[in-house]
Amino acid sequence: MADERLLRRKAAFEVAKKLADPNIRRQFIEHRHQSGDEVLVALESDTIDDVYAKMRRQSPPVTVGIYWPETGRLEFTTFEPDQAPPAGQREGIGGAATIGMLFDHVSNQQGNTLRFNLAWGAAASMHVERFSASIA
Repeated sequence: MADERLLRRKAAFEVAKKLADPNIRRQFIEHRHQSGDEVLVALESDTIDDVYAKMRRQSPPVTVGIYWPETGRLEFTTFEPDQAPPAGQREGIGGAATIGMLFDHVSNQQGNTLRFNLAWGAAASMHVERFSASIA
């Protein structure tokens, strides 16, 4: 596999290119991303633990651009603490799972959202929502 720094640089460049598209910016606004907010860039092979460690340093909601180097696929999702009262069962997601695996799992859920057990501040679980459509 190519040098990781090169892949991360390529991923960041792809995110920057997408941010120039008015349709993409509209989706960012719909997901409460504000101008000046950082977009966390992750490779699909990054573990959830690694991505979460970076997310915790930011104010929610956090927008994450997930890049698949093998195909050039780029998807966006938002993460935020889940303040909703427990209703039904929350999914247990292992920290060693990759962010790409989580994104694909969320994509298969009704409504493109998922709540799972991962503490963020006072919240005991995380709400994940993928952007409405593939923007690759």
